[in-house]
Amino acid sequence: MTNKEVAQLLRNVAAAYALKGGNRFQIAAYETAADSVERLSSDLKDIWEEGRLESLPGIGSHIAGYLEELYKEGKVSHFEEVFEDIPEATFSFIKIPGVGPKTAYKIAQSGVVSIADLEKRIQSGYLRERGFGEKTLNNIKKGIEEFKRKSERILLPFAWETAVDIINYLKSHPDVVQANPLGSLRRMVATVGDVDISVASLNPQKVIDYFTKYQKVERVVESGDRTATIALKNGIRVDLMVQPPQHYGSLLQHFTGSKAHNVHLRNLALSKGYSLSEYGVKEEATNKLISCPTEDKLYQLLGLQTPPPELREDMGEIEAAEKHRLPKLVRQEEIKGDFHAHSIWSDGQNTISEMAEAAQRMGYQYLALTDHSYPSLDYQKRIKQIEQYNYSQDKIRVIIGLEVNINADSTLQISNELLAKHELIIASIHTGFRQSKDQITQRLISAIKNPHVHIIGHPTGRLLLEREGYEADWSAVFYACLKYGKMLEINAFPNRLDLTDYLVREAVSRGVKLVIDTDSHQAGQLGLMSYGIAVAKRGWARSENVVNTQPLEKIKKILNIS
Repeated sequence: MTNKEVAQLLRNVAAAYALKGGNRFQIAAYETAADSVERLSSDLKDIWEEGRLESLPGIGSHIAGYLEELYKEGKVSHFEEVFEDIPEATFSFIKIPGVGPKTAYKIAQSGVVSIADLEKRIQSGYLRERGFGEKTLNNIKKGIEEFKRKSERILLPFAWETAVDIINYLKSHPDVVQANPLGSLRRMVATVGDVDISVASLNPQKVIDYFTKYQKVERVVESGDRTATIALKNGIRVDLMVQPPQHYGSLLQHFTGSKAHNVHLRNLALSKGYSLSEYGVKEEATNKLISCPTEDKLYQLLGLQTPPPELREDMGEIEAAEKHRLPKLVRQEEIKGDFHAHSIWSDGQNTISEMAEAAQRMGYQYLALTDHSYPSLDYQKRIKQIEQYNYSQDKIRVIIGLEVNINADSTLQISNELLAKHELIIASIHTGFRQSKDQITQRLISAIKNPHVHIIGHPTGRLLLEREGYEADWSAVFYACLKYGKMLEINAFPNRLDLTDYLVREAVSRGVKLVIDTDSHQAGQLGLMSYGIAVAKRGWARSENVVNTQPLEKIKKILNIS
């Protein structure tokens, strides 16, 4: 079973307990365990084989014992007992936002067998005839729409560009004091659903009216006193929330943090005599509402540093904020160059000089051109052309690089003799994605061991919304990187963002060196670096963890070049 499947199993147990009158602590324990499993960067089965299940946050000895049985026997007898008399379809319906276990069970008992069937039964009036009220049915329909949208995720860069365009439009209105993205978009998650935006204003109705007149609107879905939803011509839905400036910090915090972050923060606030909402911080003893115009004010009231939005996932950031030990995360302005870019020598759109000049305009000191090691590539001629460009100017150093495929048999696409003629080698898997975990791991480690390889490119091989990454023993890969002094890439290209943020954090904790690259195939794509920075931040990476924050002279020493 995958981590996702185990997490869903644990959520199903929590739902079953809720249906059968289990106590709330028991239910919460399974939900917490499910969250913990879902966030893992390593395979849960590997952790079980290493005897480390109880080392995971949220996995106590009781649940660890059931997971032990799951891996040994392929099932858990106790879970099967808990699931008895509950229709299997119930567990499909609890995935619908707003549908709790009791409603899901009632739907399943009425003879509905799937979410698609549920839509039909609502439309036909079947459920109304079986006692479901209009309000409940409308809520279920909205939940189904949201469930569908979750499967229609948007790549982060596209969602971000949409949000920035709308925010700039909103800021041109005189009544808009401040505007920000919200939710998973502000946390810079690799894919997002709808685009959520907040505005601080004393005249919400004027802002709402202006928002609904945005030039790219296809239709206005709904419009109220302080909120509105529009559907854009590109298919993206955008939600707007307007709050008075004196409460804006509370709104921004409330709708930025993940659910887990906000639950943890609310519990902390209660322990200090406060309750939180999007309207402000209420002092429980006096019932007084303390306005928070900024997020800093809210976090300061609780004795915390303000965690950067990228960290608000309840992955230790609140504990670090309590101790005032949040990391100083890597910043865009610290990047001195890009190690992964392509030119017309392989599948790029621009010449060597065009790529170099674009990098120079970004303030970079160096750019590695890492064209693919195609069999038809004239290596010597290309090397000579890069050398001539470097001799012709002294504004930027073009590093003679190459991206070489790691073959299915663990060899590299070209000989060591050819590799040695280059200053930087990225080794990447581009074929054979369906090999076993052991085979993929062997391929990666074999490339890491090669003395000419410097970087493993887009290490998980995932293509967001297209292809899951391959499985590998990441502990073994990290160990090999440390042993042989190699780097792992955070690829900033929109459909990669690879390493994943969880693997970045694990790599950082182990001391593995990272590079943040754009994998640009045209000059304009060098600007994608900010999305790689976002992944690094979500993985708690500091500038010292990222090699291309180093100046050219340091890079020359690292690569042993002149």
